[in-house]
Amino acid sequence: MSIANLKRQNAQGSYPSQIDLQHLRHQEFGFINLAAKGTPIILSGANVDVLKTSWGAPAVQLPVFQRNTTAATASALTCTFPDADADAQLFDVSFVTAHTGFRVIPRLTDQSDIVTEAQDFMRQYTDAEIALATYLETQMAATIVTAMSTTFNSAFVGAASRYNTTNNYLQVQTANQAGFFNDMKAIMQADNFPRTGLAVIGDAQLPSYFETYINQGAGNSENQSYQFAGYEFSSSNSISTTAGAMSTGYAMPMGSLGMVSRVSPDALANAVSEGSGIRWSVEDSQLMPGVQMELMVKDSCADVSAITGNSIDKAALVKHYQLGISVAILTPYTGTGGGAQTNTGIKGFDFL
Repeated sequence: MSIANLKRQNAQGSYPSQIDLQHLRHQEFGFINLAAKGTPIILSGANVDVLKTSWGAPAVQLPVFQRNTTAATASALTCTFPDADADAQLFDVSFVTAHTGFRVIPRLTDQSDIVTEAQDFMRQYTDAEIALATYLETQMAATIVTAMSTTFNSAFVGAASRYNTTNNYLQVQTANQAGFFNDMKAIMQADNFPRTGLAVIGDAQLPSYFETYINQGAGNSENQSYQFAGYEFSSSNSISTTAGAMSTGYAMPMGSLGMVSRVSPDALANAVSEGSGIRWSVEDSQLMPGVQMELMVKDSCADVSAITGNSIDKAALVKHYQLGISVAILTPYTGTGGGAQTNTGIKGFDFL
């Protein structure tokens, strides 16, 4: 036997090594955080409970009133009384659902001196949670587009005005970008929305714009920081930048986006199926504030010899996991029929 067969083996560290931190990165979940803050504004506590316990209901509905838009009559009171009635509606709430899963093979990590079963589980669990959060963030971005304002009452908006529109997005030319967020307050006011308590969420490029303007102090030749009082800014890579634009974003009153999650009765009861070995539980999400996830676990026996490289691992324990969400994404009621509002509080814009 050659002494070469006894040469030093590979030098291997133990996990975590931290060298994978950038590879394991994930996007900011701006819409989810905005929805978490907006839920108490858009929905009363009692109705949050209704949605959280709505599993199995044929329909989930919230009561709303539609505004009576009849104009006042320019005359003194008369002996003839109007017979207008309140118009109550039931607003249908829909849920988005998604799931993902993974497995853990304890025998594989038991034969390793680099990674533990707990580390294997937590890495895969975190990746599964990121996948669900990314899905929810994307769904919220699409919901905002659907709820976006299609008309504007402001004189600032129009074909011959300061801001024209393309596909309902305000087109912000370079010359108007520095003062745009001040103008947005006027655009909101023209549609009877407040000038303060506003949220702005944009794509990856938008922070470059508002951070430039907000940090211009009084000592600079042109101070643009005055206009940012009353705004809360965030970003999300789930926003698609409009083709031909440098940045795309949305402005809205706080409370324009909310969310409520629900889980199945089996998860709430921590149910166990004795025959199949499936176990249900509820897990609070760390990436989605206020969202509860449903976890299903099942144990099985399998031949894992091809995975472990050990020919006698033909009857090993395998732990299977499924992680899922069911979340209602809420935007404000806008009315129906002749009372429907098209100048909603969610305003899209493109920086050109």
